[in-house]
Amino acid sequence: MASFDRLSGASPRTLTILGCGTLGSAILFGLLCSRAQAASAQPSKPSLDQKETNGSLDRWMYDAVEGDKEIPKPTRFIACVRTTESAQRLRKELDNLHPSPPVMIVQANNSRAVQAADTVLLGCQPQDLNSCIGEPAVKEALKGKLLISILAGVTIPDIEAVLDRKPTSTLVATPPTHNPHPTVIVRAMPNTASFVGSSTTVITSCSQATPSSIRLVEWLFASIGSVTQITAAQFDACTALCGSTPAFFALFVESLLDGAVALGLKRCEAQVMAAETMKGSAMLMLAGETPETIKEKVATPGGSTIQGLLELERKALRGTVADALVRCTTATSTLGSKQSQ
Repeated sequence: MASFDRLSGASPRTLTILGCGTLGSAILFGLLCSRAQAASAQPSKPSLDQKETNGSLDRWMYDAVEGDKEIPKPTRFIACVRTTESAQRLRKELDNLHPSPPVMIVQANNSRAVQAADTVLLGCQPQDLNSCIGEPAVKEALKGKLLISILAGVTIPDIEAVLDRKPTSTLVATPPTHNPHPTVIVRAMPNTASFVGSSTTVITSCSQATPSSIRLVEWLFASIGSVTQITAAQFDACTALCGSTPAFFALFVESLLDGAVALGLKRCEAQVMAAETMKGSAMLMLAGETPETIKEKVATPGGSTIQGLLELERKALRGTVADALVRCTTATSTLGSKQSQ
């Protein structure tokens, strides 16, 4: 097991995950999987400005970015949890990986974990924001580092307030003299499909974010899926659309499975068929087809599909789903306010 002393060097880089719950674990394992795939790939010819190469693992660490210098990527990881049960759960999951990944599990010692990090991923519960990073030692350790928040409903100004920093909207007029090395904050919302490298992640950043820090965040989440930059005003809606809808889709498939079982199919077999059908429909849309076009192609005149669609319309599926997304967005916007209560 790694120690803090061995993780405190300037190189290679270390990523600390504060709050390694469901989503934090999904990101961690997605990155480890990506790292393992890069390490096992065939090495290619090194670039002219590269003195040495260890094959594709070096390329995983240093991807040449157009317009930027090569950006060092984290190759060591610290997973922070609060309870013994969480530590045991994570250790058991990591033990199933081969070769053994460069991960240290830390329980209830955020300040030391942040001190040892170059980049910090904030993955605690939104209501735990103050207790997670409000400790003076943690705030001091975060200075000059990249902090990536995946907290639903918690805005960048919310985090700046906990770090005793003026909101970025005022920093333009009155640059802070009390903190010449501010924490660079990027807000991101991935989803649980990080476990299988298919997350849809949206990101937005504070005014101090440099192109290099943005590209590092893009690289991090691109290793577990797709990444889209958005504005802060769009974030709550995108949190609902990208972060919550996997549960919506799961509920829809679960309903299909109930119907399939009622018709005599085995649930396990029906799940594979339904999931593959949903995957195929998604691939058609990603290839440029609109939902309306797909529906029209399948629902031929006088066929069975249109009868099913009419039943869904009679039960107001379209309005119910739209209202659910709006309701989810509204609830997301209130999560950040709870952390200050």
